[in-house]
Amino acid sequence: MNRNAKGALAAGAAVVVLLGGAGSYALWSDTATGANGTVTTGQLKLTAVGTPTWKDVSTNGIVGGTTINPVTDFLVPQDTWEYTTTYTALATGKNMKAEVTVNPGTAGALPTGVTLTPSATVAGTAGTPGTAVTIVPGAARTVEVKVTVAFADVTGTTSQNTPVNVSGMTVSLNQIRP
Repeated sequence: MNRNAKGALAAGAAVVVLLGGAGSYALWSDTATGANGTVTTGQLKLTAVGTPTWKDVSTNGIVGGTTINPVTDFLVPQDTWEYTTTYTALATGKNMKAEVTVNPGTAGALPTGVTLTPSATVAGTAGTPGTAVTIVPGAARTVEVKVTVAFADVTGTTSQNTPVNVSGMTVSLNQIRP
């Protein structure tokens, strides 16, 4: 083979190599999008409903069981008053679980002999004072919140004309992990 033929063959081989490396031919490919849909977040909601009430629930009282007005009626030794209000608690979403807790929120120290006991119960169930109520997904639950204010039997002038400020009471609905 002569020199010119060898040069032409080498040049042709170089062109084939260059074209092959530069994508002279195509490999097939394709893409598609799926119907992935939308992801929506759950909800945790606590709503006050109804009108709160105060009631004298003293077991040995003269007016036990009657509605009271804490502004005009006065707590005396051996009285037990109960504040009751209602909330609707709603929890939605997979793996959702929440607790309702009550903090009576007293401003300052309680007068000697006075105790506050908060409780929350899901309507139709028994609750334990001072413990959280668990809410699980599904329909909204009616939660009854009570704060019992009890005045022990004190003597002399102990705790006379002393306010019991429960205006800072809070009811919370907080998510917990199951």
